[in-house]
Amino acid sequence: MENAGEITRRKFIKVTGLLAGSAAIGSTTFLVGCGFPAALDIDTDAYILNQNTVIVTLAKVPQLFRVGSSAAILDDGDKIYLIIMKTGEDRFAVAFNQCPHREKPLGYDHESELLICASGKSKFRLDGSIVTGPAENPLPIYQWRLEPGRLII
Repeated sequence: MENAGEITRRKFIKVTGLLAGSAAIGSTTFLVGCGFPAALDIDTDAYILNQNTVIVTLAKVPQLFRVGSSAAILDDGDKIYLIIMKTGEDRFAVAFNQCPHREKPLGYDHESELLICASGKSKFRLDGSIVTGPAENPLPIYQWRLEPGRLII
């Protein structure tokens, strides 16, 4: 028999089990809601803008040292929003780094070769075409060329 202020072992286990289960479900929901991680920003001293051309000094961008990696230029001052993906040893892809749906930054999933909105809802191929929405417009894709130590966009 329990007193008004006491709790039985069975009741304690039941209550704490329910709380732990609720916390686990809440954490999973929170993590799913976070979406896909956006590409890491490139330091401003790693690139220059020369008229309509962006010149990236690759030695200053460790994010792009290995195949499958990506990096972002998010420069509000010059209105440059790019995501650069290293798709092969000497191959890159460059896209506008804002989802057309809600202007969220993008991340790159090398395994699926898809650009994924940070909200996790829209996915794009490397040619900018939409795989899944809610985005209704494709991503702008930029031409690039490789020069010794530099990526010219």
